[in-house]
Amino acid sequence: MLKSYNPIKACGQHHIIEATYMIDAAQIIVRIPVGNENVGLNALENSAIIDSDWVCDLDGSGEFEDIKLIGVERLDYDAQLDELIVFLGNGKMVNIEGYNIRDYLVKVEIIKVDEGERL
Repeated sequence: MLKSYNPIKACGQHHIIEATYMIDAAQIIVRIPVGNENVGLNALENSAIIDSDWVCDLDGSGEFEDIKLIGVERLDYDAQLDELIVFLGNGKMVNIEGYNIRDYLVKVEIIKVDEGERL
């Protein structure tokens, strides 16, 4: 979590965006890097989290740095149907159209800015 944020100093630096999605009591926490001239709200909007583009990258080719699952056994993505299949820890399976994962978004924040690294 950031303790302070100065958009003038952060301009052009490597940002890490974290989004939390909730499905019932389970959570999917996704971290994605963002950089260039994106700061503040613009960095959040251009992070691919808001548009849920990370879902189609679950095949391993995605830019996300980390996905943490709480109460979720695993995630599968069906590219043909553009559908995320979420296997919850309680045995329940939830199918979500890839773009509709944004309906489950409960929190988005910039959690890190690498001050020494400019993109």
